[in-house]
Amino acid sequence: MPPHLRYVRWLILALLLAGGLAAALIGCRPKEQLGPVFRPSFTESKFVDLAGDPEADLVAGLVKLGVLEYNEGLFQPEAPVDRGTYVTWLVRAWNIYYRDKPQKWIRLAKVAPGVTWTYGDVMPHTPLYPYLQGMIDAGLPVGFEKGEWSYSRNLKRMELVLLRNGVVMGRDKVWAPEEELDEYRVQLRTYIRDADAIPDEYLPAVYYDIADREGGEAIRLAFKDVNLADREHKSPFRPAKLVTHREAVLSLSKLGMVNYRGASVKALGEWQPLSKEEQEALQAKIEAERKSVSAGHHHEHEHEE
Repeated sequence: MPPHLRYVRWLILALLLAGGLAAALIGCRPKEQLGPVFRPSFTESKFVDLAGDPEADLVAGLVKLGVLEYNEGLFQPEAPVDRGTYVTWLVRAWNIYYRDKPQKWIRLAKVAPGVTWTYGDVMPHTPLYPYLQGMIDAGLPVGFEKGEWSYSRNLKRMELVLLRNGVVMGRDKVWAPEEELDEYRVQLRTYIRDADAIPDEYLPAVYYDIADREGGEAIRLAFKDVNLADREHKSPFRPAKLVTHREAVLSLSKLGMVNYRGASVKALGEWQPLSKEEQEALQAKIEAERKSVSAGHHHEHEHEE
């Protein structure tokens, strides 16, 4: 074979191999699955109090993705959200948004006899346990409480920034050495009027959210009354103000580089929803496991006495 034809043959072969490799990479799907708990229910939300509301599409999108659970009735956008509900929504949203990146997932803590827990009011038999303990096991900050986490307490703005940005930005962007806190507070005074009202433990999270160019965007997304661009008049942040359902879902509308539209049902590809019967069977299985674990803890307590 003439040399130039041999060269052409090898060139064609190389192109075919490269094309096949690219197609394989583009079409590949993670071997690991999130499991049925994270499969979207494809439920249409029809909250009667969201008709004409600017966040109606966002709430409907999060329900369809499986982040929010739709129970017929009211969404109550201006009502405060409790801490346990927000953590549940946050972990679900993060794992669903990054469904095709298993290395980013927050693994749910398993409910089984013999497992440990961090807070006395979030034990394995409680619905919040897989989510909150999963965050703790992943090394993510969930607050500064000792003993009990108080999951039913309403969420404060500074707590939302800490919880959300710990997931989005990582632990290093919600924590700082004590000797750096004064400088962070000085910097924050140029953006918000009430920087001195932020407790030290929440200061780094708020600072990085506002001052870091690659910040978590929690305040910008969720709290529309805080105008960070107007540094002449400076808005108050109100760190202890309670977070509403509306603000909670707005903070989840975008997590890192993915927003709720980018994590559309279409983008989930072959990941099919569970049927109604399968969902009911799964829920019954989960409830049975929780009752079993709860009974085990009760017997252990009796033996200790």
